[in-house]
Amino acid sequence: MRDLPKRLAVGALLGSLALAAGVSVWLVSRSHTRFPQAPHLTPDTVAAKEAVTDPLLSELLADDYADAEELEYYDRAAVRQALLAEQQRATGKRAVAVAYLLAALEENYAHNRGIVLQAFEARLADPTEDDDAIEYVISLCRRGDTTLRQPLLGAAQRCVGESAELLGTFYADLITSDLDGFLDCLSHFPSEDQRRIADLMAASLSVASEEQVSDDQLDALYDSLVHHTTQGKPQHRAAARQCLEALDRELSDSDTTAPAAMLARQRT
Repeated sequence: MRDLPKRLAVGALLGSLALAAGVSVWLVSRSHTRFPQAPHLTPDTVAAKEAVTDPLLSELLADDYADAEELEYYDRAAVRQALLAEQQRATGKRAVAVAYLLAALEENYAHNRGIVLQAFEARLADPTEDDDAIEYVISLCRRGDTTLRQPLLGAAQRCVGESAELLGTFYADLITSDLDGFLDCLSHFPSEDQRRIADLMAASLSVASEEQVSDDQLDALYDSLVHHTTQGKPQHRAAARQCLEALDRELSDSDTTAPAAMLARQRT
């Protein structure tokens, strides 16, 4: 019985230690609840948060897609400043969209053009990607960079479906606005590639509305191509012939031979 007080003392000590440990665990768990760790932010997440706080970026880069036609509605200096800041943190599709807009603003054009072209080549190598980069290159070409015509014509053999239709629309616009320029680019490709490019062009013209391309414009184009096959520059003649044959395949009425009838279409 003399050992009883000692046992009680030991028991009390162990109980105190257990209570202290329990309180410590409760305090730690409570501190974690009250002060959670900040989530790790990837560059894309940071860019997205910045876009939310910057009205310019949220509108110009909605869904990481850009349209240079929208630039005219904003102050150029403010847009330039916002895009240059965004370029420091943007990645992936967003980085390409930023570079495209900066190129459209002629800001460090060669560098930003290179970024867009790199994305364009990546898209041609991977048909599962969207067509944003193709649209960007077409846009920069239409804004005056004629050096982009060659890679755009060269993309014909590597595109199908909607991307091929996108290119065909560009080819149709180019041949109706600058026939000599189109033939000059086309003449640098082998015959098989010329045929593919011409077919996409003709397919686009065949579904163009009267507002987009009038029958008079088509007749004038046909006559000009006929002229180029016989009296045009020697290097343009074969290319012009490819275009004529493509138009005949796509647009002709087999029962007639007059140019106007050959270019008759079902208007939408």
